Amino acid sequence: MIHRIKHIFIFSALIINLHPALASTDQEKEKSLLIDELIQEHGFDEQYVLNIFGNTKYLPQLIESISKPAERTKTWPEYRNIFVTKKRIAAGVLFAKQHEEIIDRAAREMGVPRKILLGILGVETYFGRIQGSYKVMDSLYTLATGYPPRAKFFRSELINLFYLSREENLPILDIKGSYAGAMGASQFISSSYRNYAVDGNDDGKIDLFNSWDDVLISIGNYLKQNGWDSSEEIYSRYPTNKLLSSIVASKTIKPTSTVQDLLNEGVEISGFKPDDVAQLIQLDDANVKDDSYIGHHNFYVITTYNRNVMYALVVVQLGEAIESYLD
Repeated sequence: MIHRIKHIFIFSALIINLHPALASTDQEKEKSLLIDELIQEHGFDEQYVLNIFGNTKYLPQLIESISKPAERTKTWPEYRNIFVTKKRIAAGVLFAKQHEEIIDRAAREMGVPRKILLGILGVETYFGRIQGSYKVMDSLYTLATGYPPRAKFFRSELINLFYLSREENLPILDIKGSYAGAMGASQFISSSYRNYAVDGNDDGKIDLFNSWDDVLISIGNYLKQNGWDSSEEIYSRYPTNKLLSSIVASKTIKPTSTVQDLLNEGVEISGFKPDDVAQLIQLDDANVKDDSYIGHHNFYVITTYNRNVMYALVVVQLGEAIESYLD
């Protein structure tokens, strides 16, 4: 016990020497606890950890970014117009033709349609063009120590980043990604990279930054492991003019109704079992000329990638738009 107290005292002194001006702040206290956990509970070398944190920056601007994501601040038409554009569709068509073999293989092996693989890749990184410019270590450190609503989550992701760096031989201070710490063409967070990423080309490493084999197989594997069922539907369209109002309309990512519930509300839907998942999707400021949508089982599997129904819907629609030029 005395040895541990002595260690913590010396350890705290080292931290104070790193950032004396911030040593008394809540953020710095969280940093101290995090460093101690990495060393004491996870067994990472003390000098290695201190060196990493000594070269890590706190980026306060990220707090505002994560507090106002597009999924929360945009209406459905505004959000859709960011992603379902002529340029992004054209980029998707070109990408699909260039990588047809691996896309088909990923779809076949994982049971996930090509349009969903393409839709996710197109929405997440514009087919690899925009993978993020923030150092992932900076992002996760900032959010783990400065964003209380999700500090526990980002703390876990930062610890996973240390493991990922060691397992995949990635230089932890050089890895770049989104402001929320997602990385690679597939935009996997650290835990998803460790749990779902696949060596798609059998070269002995998993590279979600440069290997399309790894990227596409990994996206498919992520969806498969999170419940994708090739025998289930994704969504159905329902003409808005036939729907005045419904108590079963929802924006939640956890469906609470079934086909029978919708039938009871007068929603016309056929070809499904009465107890199948069927959630009428409510969209803000949707054009009255647009269809409404009914989300089925696989639609909500897509929301495990990003917890928002607009995200899932735009993934499907971008993928469908790309596929329409490939058939």
